[in-house]
Order: sequence, then structure tokens, then C-alpha cells
Amino acid sequence: MSRTVVVLRPAPGDAATAARLRALGLTVRQLPFFAAAPVPWTGPDATDWDALLLTSANAVRHGGPGLDALKGLPVIAVGAATAAVARAAGFGIAKIGESDAASAVTLAHEAGFARLLHLAGQDRARTGEGVTALTVYASDPTPVSDSDIRALAGCVVLLHSTRAAQMLAARVFETERGAIALVALSLAVGEAAGEGWESVDIAAEPSDDALVPLAATRAIDRASAGGDKHAMTDYVPTPQPRRARLGTILLCVVLAFAAGLALMGYAMRRGWLGTTTPVVATVEKPTTNAGYVPQQPLNANGEAPAAAAALDPAMLATREAALAGQLAALEARTAAVTIDAAAASGQATRAEGLLVAFAARRALDRGLPLGYLEEQLRLRFGASQPRATFAVIQAARQPVTIEDLRQGLDDIAPEITATTGETWGATLRQQIDQLIVLRRSDTPPPMAADRLARARRWLESDQVEAARAEVARLPGARNAGDWMASAARYVQARHALDGIENAAILGQLVQPNAVPVTPAVAAPAATPAVTPSVAPTAATPTP
Repeated sequence: MSRTVVVLRPAPGDAATAARLRALGLTVRQLPFFAAAPVPWTGPDATDWDALLLTSANAVRHGGPGLDALKGLPVIAVGAATAAVARAAGFGIAKIGESDAASAVTLAHEAGFARLLHLAGQDRARTGEGVTALTVYASDPTPVSDSDIRALAGCVVLLHSTRAAQMLAARVFETERGAIALVALSLAVGEAAGEGWESVDIAAEPSDDALVPLAATRAIDRASAGGDKHAMTDYVPTPQPRRARLGTILLCVVLAFAAGLALMGYAMRRGWLGTTTPVVATVEKPTTNAGYVPQQPLNANGEAPAAAAALDPAMLATREAALAGQLAALEARTAAVTIDAAAASGQATRAEGLLVAFAARRALDRGLPLGYLEEQLRLRFGASQPRATFAVIQAARQPVTIEDLRQGLDDIAPEITATTGETWGATLRQQIDQLIVLRRSDTPPPMAADRLARARRWLESDQVEAARAEVARLPGARNAGDWMASAARYVQARHALDGIENAAILGQLVQPNAVPVTPAVAAPAATPAVTPSVAPTAATPTP
């Protein structure tokens, strides 16, 4: 008989765990100690963080609409279940920790993510340096009666969190713990439950894949009975039959086997089996003082066969050398094919990354949404270029094109070229001073209309940074705040695209579902470094 398994985790996780246990034929009782609920929170600026840290799937389930602004950040998840829920919600998974939050933080730091934003519950433990926690949900205790606690005697209890382990230890007296077996998700959860229990088993990894089979093994029989069926009250011993004498049985088997062999030999000699044994004629050779010479069989003509030719060691060595040479040639060809395959895979990965980067640049230039390209950018560049990937995704959600900047500059032209805040006398003096201006021939004219014309020419040649510099020197530059911000977003997005394209050229990207190819004999020759091309700076337009 099996023991009842009690699941203490909150919904909806308790239902999933209970379903897996019932599929194994076990009796399951759901007794959630907590109920998760969302907590109001304000999303921070995503550019202040390198990645998100998710230690529980409840952060995604109850995070609410504030999670949308953080989906451009790569995610460090603890456990495959949390990673699956985050991936289904639209997040890009960079790393998955297999043990606890501290190891996941160490894994994130090793991957280059220094600043982590931890979306966590209200009750949590410290995770490590460089991690800032943000409360997005709370696990409130649910009422559990004393009769439910007493009913845990003789059961196997599953613990998924340290908080559940602490609450169970607080509700069960030490004198009653000996009848309850615990199965914990991790070592920290098991230690939080304290001592005195019938047994405490720890899962090999923090997931239901490891926890459920361990609980099933523990629930098969009582540990206190030590696996002895006689300890059960419903066990009735079955009378054992009397053993036959072993010697008599062995003697009968041997006699029967010998009789069978004798009968088979007699039948073969008589030809009763339908086959005849060929008789081979032999010729006797005289013996000498050196010893006995064995008989040799005759051939079909009744003659003795010719003596076998003596083996030539030199010929054998030659053939061995020839076979070794052929084997070496095959190994060399195999190594060459492996090297070519590895090089082709690397080049294909670079080409795919460049295509994704070029398609993203084309979408930004046209002011179109990224669509499926957003997920491709996260998969291929989210780990190596997290800031650039986030900048491109954010820029696509608020697109700015060259045509938008030209139209905006035309709209604010009267406001930024006019002199404001001065008296009519100062304005008249400025106009008189500009009647005759002495300057070097290679210096552009400082008049507002000329600066505006130069800014427009910079925009025509896609030199937005130079255009911003000209607009900043105009008399009414204070009225161009919105235009300057739009131009800054345009420049930031293009710089991010340049970084992504350079990473694709240098091979600093992740290929989805990639399988590394290891050369069989020799390593591939070093590939010369590719220097990313830099677009030439346009010449200064002639005023």
C-alpha cells in the first residue's frame, strides 16, 4: 500500500504537481499554505539594468502590464519551469540556473550581466551582489485548520519553498514529526523545515521533474517498516512447499542429458537423421626422430595437397604500410570535411545575423515595427549585445525617420532662427553688424539662415549628429527641444544597429539550436579578423 502525498504549494502550481502524482497512481491531497496575489508596482527605466532575475513563475503570472516595458531585457531564470513561463510571456531567456538564486546570479555575472533587476515576492531572501529586488506579488497565508495538520501523520509532504517549510515546522510539534516524511525542492528548503521528521529527502534539482519521482518512491512504502512486509498488519504469510532434494534432481538431469547424447550419436552413425558424414581419406606419413608428423587430408583426386606457401614477412610489412597510409588519408579527409563543416556553420551563422541586422535597419529607416525580427534580435544578440538590442527594440516602438526630422525642422524653422528675448535696439544693432561680416574663406557663415540651410543639407546626407550641432547654435535653439530629442533617439538607434552589425560580422552572436562541431584530427586554420567597415563621413557642404 502507498502513502498519501500532500502538496503545500499555492495555485496553480499545486494542481500541476498533483496531476503528475495522480498519473503515477498515487493518492494526492492539495493543502496550499499560501495564495499568490499581485502587488501594485511602478516599472523602472529598463536602460538602468542589464538583465532581469526571475526566481519564481509567479512574478510573471502576477506582474501585470508593467512587465511589457521590461521585455527587452534578457532574463536569468531559476529552473526550467520559470523559464518556460517567462518565454511564453514574450521574454527572451539568456541563462537558466539549475540550483538556486545565488548560483543563477553567479551565472549571470559570468555572462557579463552586472546589474540585475529581481522581480520577486514580498517575502524573499537576499540573492547576491549587484541585484536589486522589486516586489511585484505577495504570497498571503491561507487558513489551515489544526485537524488538517494532524491529518498529515503517515503522509509524504512536498515542500517547494523555505517559507512553506518554516510554516509547517511551526504548526507541527516535535513529538509528532516522526510520522511525517518530507520531500524538499532544495537543500535550503529541507534545512528550513528543521529536524525530527521521519525522513527528509532532497531533489536532485529544483524542479518537479526531480521532485515527483522522489516523492513517488518515498510514498510506495513506510520508511519505518524498513521495507519488511511482515511489519504490515494486513500481511498473511503463505505456507511454503517442501523442498525437493537437490542432489536427486541434479542426478536425474545429468542422466537424461547423457542418454540424449548417446541416442543422438547412435542415430547419426545409423543415418537416421537424414545426413551422412563424409569420410575423409588420409595418408600416413612416417615418423622420424623429430617426433610425430600429423596426417594430412587428401583432395578430391585422392592426392595430397601441395604444401602451403611460406608467408613472406616483407610482403606483410608492405601491405600493413599500405593499409596504414590509406587509413591516414581517410582520417585526413575526414578532418578536412569536419573543418569545412565547422567553417560553413560559422559563416552561415554570421550571414543569418547580418540579415537580421540589415532587416532591422531597413524597418527603422522606414518607420515600421520590427514584428518577428524583435524575437530574432533577442535570440541572436540578446546575450552578447543586451543594451544595443534593447535600444533597437525601443526605437522601433517609437520610430523616427529622416523624413520626420526634415518635416520637423521645417515646422520649427521660424522659431529657431528668430532672435527672442532682446530689445528692438539690440535687434537693430545685430542686423547692422551682420551687414558686413569678415571671416576666413574656409569658415562657414555664422548667420542663422545659413546655419539652418547647413542643417538641412546635413539631414539630406543622413548626418543627423552634424545637423543637431547646427541647430544647437541657432538663436532659438531653446525652442527645438522636441526635435533635438527625436534626433538623439535616431542617432542612438543607429549606433546600436552599428554595434549589432559589428557583432554579427565578428561572429559574436548566438545561433538558435546550435550544435558545436569539433574537428576530428586537426583544428581549423585561424580565420583572419574582419574589420567592420565604417561609413565615410560626408564632406562639409559648401555654404
